[in-house]
Amino acid sequence: MGPAEWLAIFGAGVGAGGIDAVVGSGTLITFPTLLAFGLPPVVANVSNNIGLVPGNVSGAVGYRRELARQRGLLARLDHWRQWAG
Repeated sequence: MGPAEWLAIFGAGVGAGGIDAVVGSGTLITFPTLLAFGLPPVVANVSNNIGLVPGNVSGAVGYRRELARQRGLLARLDHWRQWAG
C-alpha cells in the first residue's frame, strides 16, 4: 500500500471515530474501507476493532458527565443481571 491508501484508511478511521463517539456505528465506514483495500476479512475485523478503541475512549471521556448521571441505572441493571444470570 502506498501513501494515498494509508491516508484514505487514516481518514476513514478518524471519521469513523467521530461517528462512533456519537452514534456507535463507525464500523460501517472502517470495515468496508479495509476490505476495499484488500485486507483479508479476519485481519480487517481485528484491525477495525483495535483502531476504534481510541474513538471509544475519547467518547467516554467526552460524555463523562452524562455517564455519571447513569450510575443508578447501571447499578439496577447490574443487580438484575446478577439475579437473572
